[in-house]
Amino acid sequence: MAKCPKCGEVLTGEELVCPTCGEPVSKSEAKDTSSKKPSSNIIIAVIAVVVIIAIVGVLASGMLSGDTSTANDTKHNDTVNPIVEKGDSSGSNATEYWASAKAEKFHLPTCEWAEKISDDNKIIYQTRDDAIEDGKVPCGACNP
Repeated sequence: MAKCPKCGEVLTGEELVCPTCGEPVSKSEAKDTSSKKPSSNIIIAVIAVVVIIAIVGVLASGMLSGDTSTANDTKHNDTVNPIVEKGDSSGSNATEYWASAKAEKFHLPTCEWAEKISDDNKIIYQTRDDAIEDGKVPCGACNP
């Protein structure tokens, strides 16, 4: 509420003269400016920004947690059988060679790149020549 600048009497806001001391009061002094409340639009905007920041934080922490599994992930599905190319397994060399159906290189099973081949795309060759005959080229990392 507005107060008289001379005596401090509380004014109703419509008075042009203080009823107690007779001091003239301008319209701007008669208006109460000390108790203005923030606009409800500003409050809503601040709340919306806080909620958006919270949602982005939750989503970002889920994305950065390292959980890359999906509903279609078949890495641990025991019912998926790898594709096996037949070759000469009668030889004394028991080494297999792995390739992806989607790539041109073949690898030793211990190669870091061979370990990344999904079971759905894995082709296993019994001999190096079988892989080459199928159009595959040796990996530069493991040099099979």
